[in-house]
Amino acid sequence: MKKMRFVWIILSIAAMLASVAAAPLAGTALTLIEVRNDKHGDVIFVFSVSGHFSKSELKGYVQVQGEDANYDLSCSQVDDVTVQCTTSRKTGGKNVVVFFGGSVFWAFVPPTIAQYCYNVYDIPWPPEGGTLVAFTTYCQDAPANYGDVINLYNPEWDFNYDYEFLPESPICYDVIIENAFYWNRCLL
Repeated sequence: MKKMRFVWIILSIAAMLASVAAAPLAGTALTLIEVRNDKHGDVIFVFSVSGHFSKSELKGYVQVQGEDANYDLSCSQVDDVTVQCTTSRKTGGKNVVVFFGGSVFWAFVPPTIAQYCYNVYDIPWPPEGGTLVAFTTYCQDAPANYGDVINLYNPEWDFNYDYEFLPESPICYDVIIENAFYWNRCLL
């Protein structure tokens, strides 16, 4: 009889627990799957997640290791399994600790890719006296080397031309006060 009573109590408790509506589980960050430093945007962290994050849960912060610097995370849930967060570009090139979704992640944020920009010179149309003018600026991810050649469309001449990177003004035209630039090769 005691055994039957014990079984009855256990079954009753189990039935009561099963019939109580449980609150949905909050989202949890499972894995940091990508860290990138977009050239024209922010530092981005992409997380693999479980569960749905409320608006109030879509936040966190980034701590730069070895510095007294903390930056907020601004996050959005992309789909059921992905959350993407952005933070300050000041974290670029540094080791950071990321606090998000009840988890802590250690990561290295790639440095910002520097842009190297140079004026591009040519003779304007109509040609008057052979004076070079900068008609555009050309930017690239790495520093130019003397002798590099780029091919660009020149709207003044309505044509694509090769422009060479040189250390000083071309000798066949007026002096340009810059230490390096691209210019259309002189036709000698």
